[in-house]
Amino acid sequence: MPVLALSDNVYEVGTVHPDRQLFDCLMPTPFGTTYNSYLIIGQDKIALIDSVDPEKVPVFLSNLEESGIKRIDYLVSLHTEQDHGGGAQAILRRYPMTQIIANAKVRELMLTHLHIPDEKITVIGEGDRLELGGKTLRFMMIPFAHWPDNYMAHLEEDNILFSSDLFGSHYSTSKAFSTSSADQRFAAKTYYAEIMMPFRAQIAGYTARVRELAPRLIAPSHGPVWYDPNLILHSYERWTGDGVKRLVSIPYVSMHNSTRVMVERLAVRLSEQGLSVICRDLGSELDSLTVETSYFITDLVYSAAVVMATPTVLGGPHPNIAYAALVANALRPKMRFLGVMGSYGWGTRMVETIDSLTANLKMERLKPLLIKGLPTDEDLARVDQMAFEIGEKIRNIPDLIR
Repeated sequence: MPVLALSDNVYEVGTVHPDRQLFDCLMPTPFGTTYNSYLIIGQDKIALIDSVDPEKVPVFLSNLEESGIKRIDYLVSLHTEQDHGGGAQAILRRYPMTQIIANAKVRELMLTHLHIPDEKITVIGEGDRLELGGKTLRFMMIPFAHWPDNYMAHLEEDNILFSSDLFGSHYSTSKAFSTSSADQRFAAKTYYAEIMMPFRAQIAGYTARVRELAPRLIAPSHGPVWYDPNLILHSYERWTGDGVKRLVSIPYVSMHNSTRVMVERLAVRLSEQGLSVICRDLGSELDSLTVETSYFITDLVYSAAVVMATPTVLGGPHPNIAYAALVANALRPKMRFLGVMGSYGWGTRMVETIDSLTANLKMERLKPLLIKGLPTDEDLARVDQMAFEIGEKIRNIPDLIR
């Protein structure tokens, strides 16, 4: 990524990683990602907001050289994690006069994760300001907008909000500003689902605060800058709200087609009731577990109900479904109903296992549907009944999103 101007004496100097396919060894990134770093040149001082992932430090230093600056007075570290703070040591070596600006939690984690010398860190708090000369950064704490250390910086004169992980997207582009494309909006939704959804209540509060602040631009740590903040704020208001859609998500695995027959029947009967249904096969391909679970996570943003469908393996659910259950449990989505269906050969404890793996999910648990062997016509009638009951429950949700 070349040096890109956002405003008068405000530049994007970070790096792109278009071929990165997986983030945190968990989430596929089909559009790659960016590691955003913002250079602010005041009349008296120069500040850099965040560094980049260690893998991209050489490109990052080249961008800084291209910008023509000879010093960096402050490195404002909005979040410690290595994809944001991994270039901090390189900055201190290249620009030894640099002082790192951090809140107390970033300082603590920098000492642990990055081994930054304590004397190089200046601690700030909520509402503190950093004067650069005609450019003023005011700091706003947003703990658990991913990690407990995240905070934001508002460039008051230019009305630009540097939002850290909040409002980000894993979307690689050589352009500074959002394209508002369907792909980029999907990347932002996926990013929210996998990173922000576990802290939905806090994120809703931060979104409201940013709405009140009314920034001209929102510049996150990943993905393009939002030139129209309403695009991402409106999305976050819907994602963090309590409303769900008439959507049933069915993650499933089928080893010998018994479970698949049940899933296909359930999907047809739910669709006949005017419900949207998304089935995710977590076991059909070598990479299905990673890719399809990622899609399932994004489905959870609006799902009213989830039905986990699985054969029995060694007395419990298939391990891929157990993984999906564990991930859903960690993300704590706003869905209202959770069901389990599946088949078994001679005995099963899949329901007990899935219940234990999803103990954090406080929504209503549907009556499980377990079938021995290949479903009979009588068994399929039970699937029809399950579909009818799910439809009735979803239609009675008062705050459905249309």
